[in-house]
Amino acid sequence: MKFAFVSTMCGAKWGGSEELWSQAACRLKKEGHDVFVSVVYWMRESERIAELAKHGAQIETYTPHKPDRIRRIRDRLLYGGPQVYSRLAQFKPDLVIISQGGNGDGVDWARVVRQTSTPYVIIVNCNSDHWWFGEQFGDAFDAYTNSQRVFCVSHNNLDLLRVQLGDPLLNAEIVQNPFNVSTEPSPDWPAESAGWHFASVARLAAAAKGQDLLLQTLARPEWRNRPVELNLYGDGPDKLALRRISEMLQLRNVNFCGHVSDVRNIWGANHLCVLPSRFEGLPLALVEAMWCGRPAVVTDVGGNAELCIDGVTGFVAQAALVQSFAMTLERAWDLRMEWKEMGRAARSRVENQISKDPVALFSKRLKTCVEEKFDIAPLASTLVASR
Repeated sequence: MKFAFVSTMCGAKWGGSEELWSQAACRLKKEGHDVFVSVVYWMRESERIAELAKHGAQIETYTPHKPDRIRRIRDRLLYGGPQVYSRLAQFKPDLVIISQGGNGDGVDWARVVRQTSTPYVIIVNCNSDHWWFGEQFGDAFDAYTNSQRVFCVSHNNLDLLRVQLGDPLLNAEIVQNPFNVSTEPSPDWPAESAGWHFASVARLAAAAKGQDLLLQTLARPEWRNRPVELNLYGDGPDKLALRRISEMLQLRNVNFCGHVSDVRNIWGANHLCVLPSRFEGLPLALVEAMWCGRPAVVTDVGGNAELCIDGVTGFVAQAALVQSFAMTLERAWDLRMEWKEMGRAARSRVENQISKDPVALFSKRLKTCVEEKFDIAPLASTLVASR
């Protein structure tokens, strides 16, 4: 079989959204299938892409650019669009996998793939109620309804996408992303004698991950003298801004720890996962914290509340607002003597809900999609007929 993987993530060098497709591509290549990969040029030197190249996958890069009206007209006039589109067509894949960081990044790719009459699937790694399609609605509707499968990482993201498109998306299903921690027994519970340690493990991108909400919460009077340390793990574009916020609020208990590759070491030193996200798919940081037996305080976005059960495995704030998150963190603090037991419950829940090898399941699903020989023609006329 011949599989073509297209990553449309342009906002960072790498992210959790890239793990499922890249690991599936590597597995399929090792199984003897032909693999074509198209990524933004700056991702070519990443470890995962280098591994794919080492195993013989065809790697192509492209330069991201804004989806303006002129480019769309040009792509319609020039069959296959930019050169990388032509190379994709020359590869003649049995299936194209379009991986999106959001809900609309791959719409143009889907249009080009349809011009070659090649079946394709779309992965939606994150969604937000702020991301409506606007003038791009027609293209987005065509992209999703003509897709052989639409894979979302949480039911919340999928339900929102259905509303955004005004379509039931009967071709949609849920997939899981691979996590980066072993499934061996959880690390020991940290000593409590030196205080309580909170960990936020996320890219330092406040618009998505909401670290600013967490800092504002800890600046409230009730938190000033509590024996609490906040450890921010990760790097990102808002590192300087978050440092400035911390300094402005005169927070002495906030540590910027940078990137730490060993996730178990993080949770060996921290009691509570705190994720005040404004939007999400299903954060790997939450999954990994639960595998390590740690409770969490999260916002009710993406798949957070699907995995974290309020009052059982952690605490769920109803909104990504300072007042809401502060009330929820206060509720958690009142029950801090129960965190260890809640961590055990978190571990049990993640064992029952999350596959230990989601890449194997996804790879098998992609091979099934090829075998189904899906006919996209009947769906292709759906939107046209409704206009």
